[in-house]
Amino acid sequence: MNNIGLTTKQYLLSQYEDEKDRFREITRLDEEDKHQYKELLDHLIKLHEGSVNASTEEKGKALEGLVSFLVKKSSVFNVFDNIRNTTNEIDQLMELNHIGKKMKEFITLPGDIFLSECKNYNKKIGVTWVGKLYTLLASNQSKIGFLFSYYGLAGSSWNSASGLTRKVFLLKEKLEDRTYIIDINIKDFKKIDQGASLLELIDAKMKALRLQTNFEKFLAEKHPAITTGEDTES
Repeated sequence: MNNIGLTTKQYLLSQYEDEKDRFREITRLDEEDKHQYKELLDHLIKLHEGSVNASTEEKGKALEGLVSFLVKKSSVFNVFDNIRNTTNEIDQLMELNHIGKKMKEFITLPGDIFLSECKNYNKKIGVTWVGKLYTLLASNQSKIGFLFSYYGLAGSSWNSASGLTRKVFLLKEKLEDRTYIIDINIKDFKKIDQGASLLELIDAKMKALRLQTNFEKFLAEKHPAITTGEDTES
């Protein structure tokens, strides 16, 4: 970048923007990763929608493999699988690594430790698992949890599992005390294939939860070419 003729303020702003751009590039899939991700995604879709009579175990492993790949390739997390505490087993515990901590100002996730669950069902996830994840988050003093699945959460708006994530979010009065439960499903996996990053997707869904609106509009601002859905789930 040519900085000749810039005022001090313009120069400082340009450096900050450069740092944000570097963060975006770090957290996106590169060309080699995109190719591998597409193979994992195509395999997951084939097991669910193809002519292959896949077992529940095969589908589960495909989902877990895709999720692990995405989380690790975001470059800002250390990931620990199948962690058991005194009362529960956590599918994945995620913590910010040294890159994530250094880039904390660009990460909207509250705290340093996050929990995720991969739920492989042949239908949408009901309220039971949202409630269980909330209990797990509360017992581990974590403010954000991810429910990865193929079909996503049951319901929309304030109904069923989708509605429960909104109600859970509003349980505490102060924003810094609130709990985010983020649904990530096949529609979101396809958006990542179209160019979004996992962190951009999470950020859009967090904004939507705070504002009680559709997350698609926030993601579309960053990636206008990404296909948006008709549903209103966040």
